Amino acid sequence: MHAEWKPIYSALVTDIMDQLGHRDQAMTPDIRPIRPDVQIVGPALTLDAYANTDPHPDPYGQIFAAYDHANSGDVFVIATNGEQRAGLWGELLSTAAKAQGVDAVVTDGVIRDVRQMNDMGFNCFCTGYSPLDSAGRIITEKINEPIQCGGVQVHPGDFILADYDGVAVIPAAIKDEVYKLSMEKLEGENTVRDELAAGASPREVFDKYGIL
Repeated sequence: MHAEWKPIYSALVTDIMDQLGHRDQAMTPDIRPIRPDVQIVGPALTLDAYANTDPHPDPYGQIFAAYDHANSGDVFVIATNGEQRAGLWGELLSTAAKAQGVDAVVTDGVIRDVRQMNDMGFNCFCTGYSPLDSAGRIITEKINEPIQCGGVQVHPGDFILADYDGVAVIPAAIKDEVYKLSMEKLEGENTVRDELAAGASPREVFDKYGIL
């Protein structure tokens, strides 16, 4: 799924979005992958969660509802709006997601069952880990609506590209342009890398190609 994006990386797409005037499309750097090799590429399915300690008759209801909207290759993007104590996502939700062809989640909160998620190859970016369950601590209130996650506004269908450097959010309206320009710049970077490796002056190479 989205194999054409495989050569493209987060620093490259954020450079391109800078050029296009979208300069705040990288989530905060505290959102990290649970394995160094994790790469996430796909459209966002958004969930908006908030701290809530009140008794609730169906604390997981909106999370379950999100599965009804999920398509293979989607990325669950979960905003926690500052709640950092309880793990809203874990092994069993990952198992259910993977059965629907969804193998990635990005959240600005914490998760749990990290070892099990790694064992199954589920991909995740988060701010940390906690053994605490979400019930009675945080609840998902809305799905498939615009959210603020990791300092970036994310709309349903925006394109997520995440790797070891961080999480980039590509607005759906400019996705195709970002891909085209990223591939063009990638070709130029390969040329620059070859010349630098051969001993060329960084100053001369930059003046020649405008890439560094």
